Amino acid sequence: MIIIIFILVSNIGLAQDKGRSAYDNEDYGDARLFYENILKKRKNDDYAKFGLGISAYKQKDIDTAINSLNALKNTEDRHLASKSYYNLGNIMRENGSMDQSLEYYKKAIVLDPTDRDAKINFELLKQVKEQQDQQQDQQQDQQQDQQQDQQQNQQQDQQQDQQQDQQQDQQQDQQQDQQQDQQETKTDRQKEAEAILNALKDQEKINQKFQIKKTKSRKMEKDW
Repeated sequence: MIIIIFILVSNIGLAQDKGRSAYDNEDYGDARLFYENILKKRKNDDYAKFGLGISAYKQKDIDTAINSLNALKNTEDRHLASKSYYNLGNIMRENGSMDQSLEYYKKAIVLDPTDRDAKINFELLKQVKEQQDQQQDQQQDQQQDQQQDQQQNQQQDQQQDQQQDQQQDQQQDQQQDQQQDQQETKTDRQKEAEAILNALKDQEKINQKFQIKKTKSRKMEKDW
């Protein structure tokens, strides 16, 4: 597991004043108040804007930090603009906007090619993003493989169902054919039986006629 350590807020050589002293002592509330008071008197004081931005950033007041640092993007002081871009890059990275963060780090390096912190954070974030992109690609590949497997399983299930349906249909057809054959066989046997019965009945009638004739002839012999 790679441990990534980013360099956070980067300040510039602010004049040693109460705001800088409070910031160095991690008393960010006093530092922020000091720079806010300066800006009330001098609205265009770029150093006060930067001090307010990084103090607000430490206080997790991201909106104030972004607004203050954004105001310094086009300042004539390239070093101050570079540090502003650098801290904006940190804010964007923490918010998950990696592409924007990399862009800000890159601008910080262009404005100040000697900014080692910006270069380190740029390279570290680039590595993290590449790793995440690889993981996303792997996840997408896995998802595609799973989808393909599911489709194949569904197709196999459908084929099995179709085969089962065909087998059932064939069995039903065979059963129907057997039933028809049995019915036809029964019909033929019934016809044979009826024919035999009819023949027996006809024979009985004939026998009865013979018996009647014999009886009559006997009676006549006696009378004579």
